[in-house]
Amino acid sequence: MLGRTQEAEAEARRAFRSEQRRPWFRHNPAGADAVAAAAKAADTARERVAEYLLAARLEQLHERSAARPARPASGTERLPGLAGRPLDGGAGGVVVA
Repeated sequence: MLGRTQEAEAEARRAFRSEQRRPWFRHNPAGADAVAAAAKAADTARERVAEYLLAARLEQLHERSAARPARPASGTERLPGLAGRPLDGGAGGVVVA
């Protein structure tokens, strides 16, 4: 999917045109060899952009996950804080469980 983004397609078009302008293809830019080389260059450029976009997205996800705790606190870690709180919200009386 990342290889079909606007950025990837634009880079593929630029690579295609650039390859056809090489000195050895200038005499026949629409020839089979020129088109094959240009198509290969476009595919390579598209793949490079997709890899870059994937790396950028993974970096964003990594930064988001770094802001969150790796795992929720276990019960033994939460119990000391909970033990100090009144069970009924501070109102006196009997608690029925």
